[in-house]
Amino acid sequence: MFLHTQRLLLRNFTASDLEAFLAYRNDPDVAKYQSWSLPYSREKAQALIREMQDVHAPKVDDWLQLAIELKETGELIGDLAFVIKADDARQAIIGFTIASAHQKKGYVTEAVTILLDYLFEDMDMHRVIADCDTENIGSWKTLEKLGFRREAHFVESLLVGNEYTSEYHYGLLQREWRAKAAFRNC
Repeated sequence: MFLHTQRLLLRNFTASDLEAFLAYRNDPDVAKYQSWSLPYSREKAQALIREMQDVHAPKVDDWLQLAIELKETGELIGDLAFVIKADDARQAIIGFTIASAHQKKGYVTEAVTILLDYLFEDMDMHRVIADCDTENIGSWKTLEKLGFRREAHFVESLLVGNEYTSEYHYGLLQREWRAKAAFRNC
């Protein structure tokens, strides 16, 4: 897998990504709204990188994690992932993570935009969905900026550690994405 924008490469992970990957996965501010627990072990990171480095195409019901690299420096700054739903091969779920030092610079919006172009145009997805913690303001604002519609608010629905958190669920249809793309290109 290889996608690119003006500033970013979205690509398979490589063994050389290990230290940067471990650093942001172990940052409490980054992990706060994610499903992994801290500390994020070297063994777990190595296993994920090994598993993802040779994936060349998405498969139904298997998450595909892509590294987000800054073109200018070659630095790994985060990752994004998607999975094609097992019960409907024209629907996908996405997620993203960005290192603290690279947040609020538009990188996630840029990376998710090219991923959505790929999912809607190259893979002909009908619908893409995402969810996030209600307290993760940056994530839900990014989703809304990209045109996602908030479709649900689940109160204390997800057990994280020893406490329940609330979630927002979002959806975006192919026709909505295309209409937004047509508007952008005017």
